[in-house]
Amino acid sequence: MSDLKITEKPLPFVRLAALTETVGSQPEVSAVVGPLFDRVADAIVASGGEPGLPIAVYDMNKHGVRVRVGFTYDGPAIDGVDILELPAVESAVTGTHLGAMATIDDSWHAIHQAIEERGVRAQGACREVYLESGSDDQSTWVTELQQPIATE
Repeated sequence: MSDLKITEKPLPFVRLAALTETVGSQPEVSAVVGPLFDRVADAIVASGGEPGLPIAVYDMNKHGVRVRVGFTYDGPAIDGVDILELPAVESAVTGTHLGAMATIDDSWHAIHQAIEERGVRAQGACREVYLESGSDDQSTWVTELQQPIATE
């Protein structure tokens, strides 16, 4: 993992064409993310659209991890795909993970450590925005990690 520059910033409203699946635990997440992205992309293309920026949203609770993945999308409804609106967020702790998903847990750990050091708390689902991810070679991937926070 390269040095992770951590910042605090607002997040914009985002509209996604997305699919959702819940898994029992964190280790199960990686097996569902790629196939969900593929299904959403196929549905968008089949409807005549073009997938936008890929984004995954993760929400952990007592039932497991709710995984929502999709692409930014401003077109009409698509059969079999949900339209997910992520509200703007006043403040989030963010960092840019460079490289393979195999080491992304280290970057998330650094984000959560920064949240603790700032004396704030995580609030709501976290997001991964895949800024560069089209290559099969994950060493070239660039992923922005975003964790909304409560500052009160």
